[in-house]
Amino acid sequence: MVKTIDKILTALGVIPALLLLFMVLSTSFTIFARFLGFSGLIWGVQFTEYSLLWMTLLGATWVLKRDKHVTVDLITGLLKERSKAYFDLVHSIMGFAVSAVLCWYGAIVSWGQYQRGVVDIQVVDVPKYLVLIVIPAGFLFLSLEFIRRFLITLKVIRHPKTPESH
Repeated sequence: MVKTIDKILTALGVIPALLLLFMVLSTSFTIFARFLGFSGLIWGVQFTEYSLLWMTLLGATWVLKRDKHVTVDLITGLLKERSKAYFDLVHSIMGFAVSAVLCWYGAIVSWGQYQRGVVDIQVVDVPKYLVLIVIPAGFLFLSLEFIRRFLITLKVIRHPKTPESH
């Protein structure tokens, strides 16, 4: 199961990269086309907006797994390793709680949009739930990653490395 989640997390790192590439290419093409006097991609802005949401929520778990989120280590830098591990446990619990609530609420909102048949009417009409479904999905994977971080930290606390004798 862990390997399956790791493969999904890898995909969650690739998808935002592809979305970023799409955004760069479509925006560049539109700018170049307008420079030449053409209209460019009229749907480009709409899908760039969607891509920003999808990139953020799909990439967040990938970044968290690699411990690359922006952090302020003003307090944790002063702590000893064992105290820092307890701090990490609390961080994982809080992260899980927030992610789980947002996952649940996002699922309710997405389901409601689906049931009511709400459509985002722009250049291309898109069912709203297709735009919003990434919210519960992204926060579900964040919740799972916070659980994993909690378990790993708990294991470190229970079985600390013993210093080698010289």
